[in-house]
Amino acid sequence: MKRPITFTSGQLLDIISVLEETENSLYDGDNKHLAVYYMNMALQFQRMYDLLQGLPGEKRVAQLTIFEFED
Repeated sequence: MKRPITFTSGQLLDIISVLEETENSLYDGDNKHLAVYYMNMALQFQRMYDLLQGLPGEKRVAQLTIFEFED
């Protein structure tokens, strides 16, 4: 069974902002390895946002699909 999780463009921008703030805070706190982790996550969400910008306004919703597996 599939369960989609959707994000609007604005929600993606909010997520990117929080990830970048966390990255900067970790970098300033001399935790460079964890800062890189958050930077990479922010880049992935930025890619999603960039892909959405190529769609018409009414279709600018990113959908992540979660698959549930039964034993």
